[in-house]
Amino acid sequence: MFPPTVVVGLHGTLQLPPWFDRVVEREGDAEGSVADELLFLAVDRAGSYGWRTVNGLLHEDGEVTAEHEPTAWAHEEVGGDWTQDGAVRQLAWLGAGVRTDPPRPGIPVRPIALVLSETLARVGTVTFTGLHALLPLHATERDTAFHQIELAPWFGLTDPDVRYEVVVTVSCRPGEGGVDPGDAAALSAAVREKTSGAVDVLAPTAEGVLAGLDLDLSRTVHTEGMREVIRFGCVTREWSPDMAVWLVESTAEALRETGRPAPVVVTASLASGPSRDS
Repeated sequence: MFPPTVVVGLHGTLQLPPWFDRVVEREGDAEGSVADELLFLAVDRAGSYGWRTVNGLLHEDGEVTAEHEPTAWAHEEVGGDWTQDGAVRQLAWLGAGVRTDPPRPGIPVRPIALVLSETLARVGTVTFTGLHALLPLHATERDTAFHQIELAPWFGLTDPDVRYEVVVTVSCRPGEGGVDPGDAAALSAAVREKTSGAVDVLAPTAEGVLAGLDLDLSRTVHTEGMREVIRFGCVTREWSPDMAVWLVESTAEALRETGRPAPVVVTASLASGPSRDS
């Protein structure tokens, strides 16, 4: 059995700088091949933080095979789409094996999002529009709900008159004991409690186009067969990968608390903003 996999993807637009072609050699289909190559910088960046060792690989049964154990995850693969057409693309994604032997460090959504964000900022100008995360909730027992609550003052320290409309979705495979549409009200209420007034969590909404994401769950084996089951809106005072991670992780902890630990994909994407209260 393969180790549980977490996948984190950042979506938006990327404008490459004029100097890019002087520094990076392009071959063939430039944006695709270059993106895949340069995004490995995110792996090196993670190692510099001590979150992941270059030689840390996992057995299929979850045991560490290398001399240096990964402290947060074992790298599997990375990629992205840097097509220069102004459309929202999945700019960067990283998939990694999650450790299941104790002590379990939890699902590393925030550190993965950080190193991907830093790598994208290193190569160009990013307009961030959304984040998605495949979360193997069944594979980790660590409760990070208190950490999410502690972050509320951090995100409350910003202009109180600025407003961004954000959409959060939860997808899973039917029949796996996962999320049910009937969980929507309890889930949004739990997220509202964790964000402690720094986010206005709105009522569950119907399906529709998510303009901030370039996401097709049928693209990969990890998400094939999943479908959206819950969607609710939020109003936030800022919009950033950091905010998106907070919403995703708060939703993940709410799912755990409601007894829904099956693998899920949680997304947070920008619907509109910024606006300012009059």
